[in-house]
Amino acid sequence: MKILISAAETSSDAHGAELLKALRLALSEEGKTLEAFGVGGPCLQAEGLDVVVDARTLLVMGFTEILKHIPHIFRALRQVTHAAALKQPDLAIVMDYPDFHFRLARRLRRLGIPTLYYIPPKVWAWRKGRIQILKKLFIRIFCIFPFEESFYQKYNIPVTYVGNPLLDELPLQLSSSEARIKLGINKTSKVLVLMPGSRPSELKQHLSLMLASAALSAQMLRNQKFLKQQELLILLLPFPVTVALGALDEEVNFFREKFTDLLDIRISHGNSAECLLASDAGLVKSGTSTLEAGLLKCPHVVVYKPSQTTAWIFQHLIRYRGPVGLVNLVGEMDRKKYQTEYLVREILCGRVTPNALAEEAVELMTNSEKRHSMLEGFDRLRERLSGSLEYLSPSAYAAREVIELVKSLRKKQK
Repeated sequence: MKILISAAETSSDAHGAELLKALRLALSEEGKTLEAFGVGGPCLQAEGLDVVVDARTLLVMGFTEILKHIPHIFRALRQVTHAAALKQPDLAIVMDYPDFHFRLARRLRRLGIPTLYYIPPKVWAWRKGRIQILKKLFIRIFCIFPFEESFYQKYNIPVTYVGNPLLDELPLQLSSSEARIKLGINKTSKVLVLMPGSRPSELKQHLSLMLASAALSAQMLRNQKFLKQQELLILLLPFPVTVALGALDEEVNFFREKFTDLLDIRISHGNSAECLLASDAGLVKSGTSTLEAGLLKCPHVVVYKPSQTTAWIFQHLIRYRGPVGLVNLVGEMDRKKYQTEYLVREILCGRVTPNALAEEAVELMTNSEKRHSMLEGFDRLRERLSGSLEYLSPSAYAAREVIELVKSLRKKQK
């Protein structure tokens, strides 16, 4: 079997790697082999993807940031299209990153290559005009949230709910105390995890804000006697392996030196799950990390501060008014049914200030009733995402569906 995989995001790179691993295993059980090529980052590369374009060169975010990278994006499209024309895969699987993948799917369609969208754009939230594009360009959609399946069925789009691949990737059995031992953190320490994002634009918008709010949080905790005079608030800053530390050193060191009596700042790579498990609370940039935090039961606040141009477009053109955090999106039906607040607070756009983030962080670390309610909600989240796939893991289920789809396509061609 020959597959083209395109995953340009840090999270979809991890999801794609799990799918590729599951495909190889399932095909080997049938005595078959798999050839996979396309767009991927370090995770897919480690699983043996023949990389045509390195995903790390495509990591941009926001409207203004994408505009700057248009020449490189179109060069990447040409490279992938050329490889697809030469190799003629049985199926192309694209993940996330819709502006890139819609263009790629049009080119693949002209080549007669069927394309599947795994982890489609959130058209149920905004830009519903894309529904017709999805219907035209993709032979099937694999969705990872249970409420998405009925949405796409309403528009007669072939869709399969395959479960959420984070359930395969996260150490759900690891306890908070075990995570602290792994990280060398005392069980009585107060720990705040900061997850500002992995793209340069995200770090620019969020890192200083989060560090400043952490310093304020430490001072508030000390004033309230939750942090003793000789104790420091431990800050965990986990980054994917794609993030170079050099660009962050100056900013982090500034806060280390200025607030040396309040903060113990620790940067790490590739262990965000352990950091979330070890923490009392988190400041987490909107995206897949918020779902990770929920599944790993880390009380957190969802943060997103875009550039001014992106914020204006989001407010005046997209005009989406629903929840942004994935934890809140998955629980939205329950919230409407029981008329409750969002499970996780969202601080977005102009409301993102060091003081606002610090107040919420302190509340999450000190308010036992709020923590208990949030942790119960995280239990429901895990059940909702894992309850319908019987004995298969999400990635194994998705792999099985891919194999069956390719078999049916080959039958039609005969």
